Amino acid sequence: MSAYPSPSATLDATDPRASLRERGFDLLRDAGRSLDDILGAGEATGPTLDAALATGLMDLYRRSGDRDVFDCLVQWATPQLSSRVRSRLRAAGAACDAQEILQDAFVNIYRYPDRFRASRPGAFAAWSSTIVDNAIRRHLRGRRRGANFAVGAPELLDDCADVGEREPSLQAQDHEECAATVHAYALLLHSYLMAFRTLSDRERFVLEMVEVRGLRYAELARVLDIRPEALKMVVFRARKRVLDRVADWLRGSRALAG
Repeated sequence: MSAYPSPSATLDATDPRASLRERGFDLLRDAGRSLDDILGAGEATGPTLDAALATGLMDLYRRSGDRDVFDCLVQWATPQLSSRVRSRLRAAGAACDAQEILQDAFVNIYRYPDRFRASRPGAFAAWSSTIVDNAIRRHLRGRRRGANFAVGAPELLDDCADVGEREPSLQAQDHEECAATVHAYALLLHSYLMAFRTLSDRERFVLEMVEVRGLRYAELARVLDIRPEALKMVVFRARKRVLDRVADWLRGSRALAG
């Protein structure tokens, strides 16, 4: 049995959000989802049920990517998050565009649903409030660059924070840095391969035996019938030629990019 009531039971002629609440329940039912796991043994009516509905919708969007679900979530959560934005801006004494900050928060919610965990009825309230707080920080940093400015008292920013999750904008930054590192590494490997191909057959063979196959100098020297000291010099010179050519090509690439 579902822990939340039927749509008709939730409708109240005096509640302007009743039809929106009904729509949210319908979306969950159509997807075969229930709030039972979210609510647990908690109270299934009033504010707890409303908070669980937001959490359920966010979890459904995380699983399905359905834009109708996200649209319903936005409409349902907007009053709560708008109130959060105004409260934080008053605490900071800042004159920022509250609507712009709210949109920024929803963009992050839309882009990073995989970071959400429906662990309790108020999970979405905590997670989205943290996103709002960080959106405010970004806007204030943009307006007051170089200033050491805090958004109210730390306890105000942390009272609903879900410390188990990283803030979405930081995840995006990590992703961009990772992509840049992968690109740079691929360029380096390509440059090394091109430089390796310019070596003589003997130098390529020696480097492959030493660096890829891991042969000892003494063992390889016996195969080539040369002294180990002479082999070390061949390896040293081959490595230096590769590194010099890679450095030349990378400098040329930077010059062209500039």
